[in-house]
Amino acid sequence: MNILYVTLRKNRMSLRDLKSGKEVVGHGNFSNERILIGAFFAAEKVLRDLVVQVKPAGLLYRLFKWPRYDMVIDALEMNEGGLSQVEERAIMEMAAGAMAMKYRQMVVACATQPRTDDEVKALLALSQNQH
Repeated sequence: MNILYVTLRKNRMSLRDLKSGKEVVGHGNFSNERILIGAFFAAEKVLRDLVVQVKPAGLLYRLFKWPRYDMVIDALEMNEGGLSQVEERAIMEMAAGAMAMKYRQMVVACATQPRTDDEVKALLALSQNQH
């Protein structure tokens, strides 16, 4: 199973591939005073660049043979009271664009600290059971 775990902080993202254990961090100017994803396309580019660093492949491979991933995305900052539906949707759309729609399942959540691999897998399993 291919699982990618993304954490969002103000103007900072990290991505961990649970299968390989590889983790990368990227920065960009995509947050503002009120919301983590204030500049949608800037955030999408940061995440796309992180995915390419973790899963490098040629253009043809990415277009035709790139496997679909399960993703968990955690907002670690600016999440007091939970995420609104608008914030969740913005994060989902940003990630879908960055992944060129090559995902199977996506869970958007918020936490105070990054999750362990087992916690990420449990959250995905819980989400599958709710659908």
